[in-house]
Amino acid sequence: MPFSIGCATIIITLRRFLMKIYNARYLDNNQRFIVAIITGFIAAILFGSLYGLITSFIHVSFSAMFVAVGYGVASVIKYFGKGVHTRFMVVGAIMTTFAIFLGDMMSIYSVPKFASLLLSGNFSFIGIFFVAWLRSMASADVSGILSLAFRLIGIYIGYTQSVIL
Repeated sequence: MPFSIGCATIIITLRRFLMKIYNARYLDNNQRFIVAIITGFIAAILFGSLYGLITSFIHVSFSAMFVAVGYGVASVIKYFGKGVHTRFMVVGAIMTTFAIFLGDMMSIYSVPKFASLLLSGNFSFIGIFFVAWLRSMASADVSGILSLAFRLIGIYIGYTQSVIL
C-alpha cells in the first residue's frame, strides 16, 4: 500500500511540473532555466541524431549542418526557456557541442553499431571516440581546420541565439 501512495505522489508531482512547463509564462527565472536545460538536452539528442543519421546514410558531411544544429538547439532553448541571462547562452553552447559530438559519433560508428554499443552497456567507446575526435579536430590540414571552424560557428550560433534579445 505505501508503494502505491508513493507512486501516486510522484505522478502528481510530475503532472504539476509538466503543467508548469506548459504554462511557461508562470515560471520564474530559475524554473525556466531548468526547463531550458531539459528541453535543450532533448533537442541536442534529436538534432544530433538527425545529423548522425543523415551523414551515416549518405557518407558526406555538410558543414552547414553544424550551423543548423546550433540554430535548432538554440531555438528550442529560446522558445521554452525564455531567458535573457548568460547562463541560457552557456546551456545553448554546451548542448550544441553535445549534439555535434553525438552526431559525429553516430556518423562514424554507423547507426546499427552505435545502437548495439549503447545497448551493450559498455560505455568505454565514448572515451576512446572522444580522444580520437579531439585529435581529428587538432589536425593541421585544410579540411580539419575548416571542419573545426564550422563546428565552432555552430557552437557560437547555439550560444548567441539561445536568449531572447
